[in-house]
Amino acid sequence: MNIPLSSYPSSGSESAAAVGLVILLMVIYFAVVFAIVGVFYMGIFTKAGRPAWAAFVPIYNGIKILEIAGRPWYWFLLSLIPFAGIYFSIVALNDLSKSFGKDAGYTVGLVLLPVIFVPMLSYGSAPYLGPAAGRQFVAYPQGYPPAYPQGYAQPPVQQPNGQQYS
Repeated sequence: MNIPLSSYPSSGSESAAAVGLVILLMVIYFAVVFAIVGVFYMGIFTKAGRPAWAAFVPIYNGIKILEIAGRPWYWFLLSLIPFAGIYFSIVALNDLSKSFGKDAGYTVGLVLLPVIFVPMLSYGSAPYLGPAAGRQFVAYPQGYPPAYPQGYAQPPVQQPNGQQYS
């Protein structure tokens, strides 16, 4: 096979320019995607009383989303663990949807179609109700929640006269 030598570039400058162009296009692409995601989450931050600029700061926005959802900051580190991070991320998204008064069906939407459901949560009519809609993650003094009284695991009902009905 005779391949003429003139078909090969004489120097590497043409290939370096092509690689530089590809890198530049990738940087522009990721900057645009990052800006769009920041705008999507900016509505969630403003509804929750957090500064809007926090939606555009890379790791800080993930920690603040966890704070809005009512989870501790170290869940961000746990979400980076392969395979286990999927669980932590889905639980955090479930708490985020509960914080806005949504149910588990909305969590499925946040997981499968975030491009649609995050802007709906950000700019829709759902108000921010608090971390996981009022559920508090408290540390009990004994390390476990107090036991319920006997009988179907229901707490006793108070009568209007102050007596307990069993």
